Amino acid sequence: MIITIDKSRTDNLTQQIADEIIRLIKMGAIKEGEQLPSSRVLAQQLGVNRTTVVRAYEELWAQGYTESSAGSYTRVRLPMHLSGEKSTGKGKPITWKHGLGGAANSFAPLVSSKHPNAIDFQRLEPDSRLIDQKVFASCYRNAAACSEQSIFGYSHPQGYQPLRHDIAKHMQLHGINTTPQNVLVTNGAQNSLQLIFQAYVTSSNTIAVESPTYSMLIPLIRHYNPKVIEIPVLEDGMDIDFLADTLGKHSVKLVYTMPTFHNPTGTTMPQHKRERLLSLCQQHGLMLIEDSIEEELKYFGRVHLPIKSMDSGDNVIYLGSFSKILAPGLRTGWIIAHPDCISQLSGLKTVLDLSSNTLSQAMLHHFCSDGHYELHIRKMLKAYKKRMTLALRLLKQELPKSIARWNEPLGGYLIWIEINTELDEPSLLALFQKHGVMVSGGNAFFFSQPGRSYIRISISKSDTNEIEEGIRRMGSAVREIEPKGSLTFK
Repeated sequence: MIITIDKSRTDNLTQQIADEIIRLIKMGAIKEGEQLPSSRVLAQQLGVNRTTVVRAYEELWAQGYTESSAGSYTRVRLPMHLSGEKSTGKGKPITWKHGLGGAANSFAPLVSSKHPNAIDFQRLEPDSRLIDQKVFASCYRNAAACSEQSIFGYSHPQGYQPLRHDIAKHMQLHGINTTPQNVLVTNGAQNSLQLIFQAYVTSSNTIAVESPTYSMLIPLIRHYNPKVIEIPVLEDGMDIDFLADTLGKHSVKLVYTMPTFHNPTGTTMPQHKRERLLSLCQQHGLMLIEDSIEEELKYFGRVHLPIKSMDSGDNVIYLGSFSKILAPGLRTGWIIAHPDCISQLSGLKTVLDLSSNTLSQAMLHHFCSDGHYELHIRKMLKAYKKRMTLALRLLKQELPKSIARWNEPLGGYLIWIEINTELDEPSLLALFQKHGVMVSGGNAFFFSQPGRSYIRISISKSDTNEIEEGIRRMGSAVREIEPKGSLTFK
């Protein structure tokens, strides 16, 4: 076996030897089953340290080009891709496109942007510039130094007990009187929904959801494949008359709603509709999932208490999250429900992922118990009230009434805009991208095609300068749109 290496090259000699032997195997100069020289002999032939050859042989073994046993020589073997076994055509190919299907494309905006210089009105993610990183670092140090409970092991199946206590205490500010026993810590609201569907929803069930609705709920529902009844969202939230009529005709298992700062429309359900919705669910024995991840962000008008605050019959499963107030990277949310429901979901969570991240939970406990969470909420309210006020004023200035209309939200990050255009959605989004602004297309928030054109803008990641520039760019884009026929908005 003749191996040539170049000691003057700067690359690793071990890799040179391994690459050269692989080359000789591929060209057939070294046959399968042939014995390679001992590491000592080859090292003497090449004039290198024996350890270099030993490491090269280890690399060959790791890649499947050799086999050996204790006390025996190293022999050549051909990996499957060289032996011809792969080309026999045997075996059944796997179909990977299944379950979520094309909806997997919905994940793309969460992790990347193809337009890094654009103003981002697409992501629903709080502005990380508002986070006091020194306070966070201090809370992490305090969590790591805490000797009362280890942060390096699994947490309780329901979550870190001190954090569950903090959550229960905080929810009292929203009229929800609960205990840590009624709280399950999850890996964010999406994980909460997954657990609920895994535990309680089958393909034989019928569920009622708002239309439009949270976009990432749609692929989840399609995965579990229940029958879906879409309940229209009006200017004041879910159409309760439509729901009541539906419940009179169909056997429904659960209802999903975002009554406060609805995603994507930004609407808020008034008190009388909340009471009627809860009454209908109690009357028909339905689970009501109340998704309230932006509960804290009230800017204008009076505060509406969660439906869960009125839930004397334990019909409501309440979902909360730190993601939309602090940071989505913490992946920490919670469920508040009847103890039997919490027990069921906790057992399921243990099967699926054992427990949530103990260190993040311990850090959040210190963040909450030291009063930083309440201070952060006040900071967010002050900043985003200013930003939302600015955004609504600029939209009136920049977007022609004949092309666009929207309702003004009472809080949250979102503004839902109907566009009067003949353009299909890809063309509409491309127009905004051309002008340097990213928005979310409305179709992603519907099970059925809406028949109208919508966009959703989120001011969550943008400061006042970015909002001003972004809406100016939106205005430039919208002024290029021809109205749909002779129709104009009222």
